[in-house]
Amino acid sequence: MPTSTLNPVGKSVPRVDAFDKVTGSAKFVDDMAFGPGLLYGKIVHSPIAHGLIKKIDVTEALALPGVKAVVTGQDSPTPLGLYLKDRFIFAYDRVRYVGESVAGVIAVSEEIAERAALLVHVEYEELPPVFDPYEGAQPGAPLIHPDLGSYEVVNFIFPKPGTNI
Repeated sequence: MPTSTLNPVGKSVPRVDAFDKVTGSAKFVDDMAFGPGLLYGKIVHSPIAHGLIKKIDVTEALALPGVKAVVTGQDSPTPLGLYLKDRFIFAYDRVRYVGESVAGVIAVSEEIAERAALLVHVEYEELPPVFDPYEGAQPGAPLIHPDLGSYEVVNFIFPKPGTNI
C-alpha cells in the first residue's frame, strides 16, 4: 500500500473511542479496581524549616497491626534532580523546608496509615532557617546545602560551594 494512503496528516480520522467517551462508558486508570491487596500510604512531613535529623524511630509505627512498611531516607540515600542532584525521596540527613517528606508509611487502610504516621518519632536539631533569597545569598548566611560542592550537576549549572548560590 502506498505511504500516501497511510498518512493521516490533513485528513479527517474517526476517533475509535468517541462513543465511549461521550456516553461516559470509557474506562480510565482512575476507574480501575486494583483488588483487595491495595495498600495505602501516608507521608510524615517535617514541622521545621531547617534542621538536622538526629534520629527517626519507627518502632511504634511498625508495631501497629496493619502496617506493612515504614521507609525513611536511610532506605533511599541517593540524591535526585534533573540538573542538580540535591534532593532525596525522603530527607536523608537534614530537612530544608517545612513539609519536606521525612518518612512514608504503608498500611492496609488509610486510617491505619494515618495513625502509624503519627507514631513515627523524629528527633531534630533545629538550625537557623533561610526565608529570604537575598539574605540567603549573603556571606555568612546559614547553609541550606553545606555539601553543595559535591553535588552532581550538568555542565551549565555552576553552584558556588560554601554558599546558598
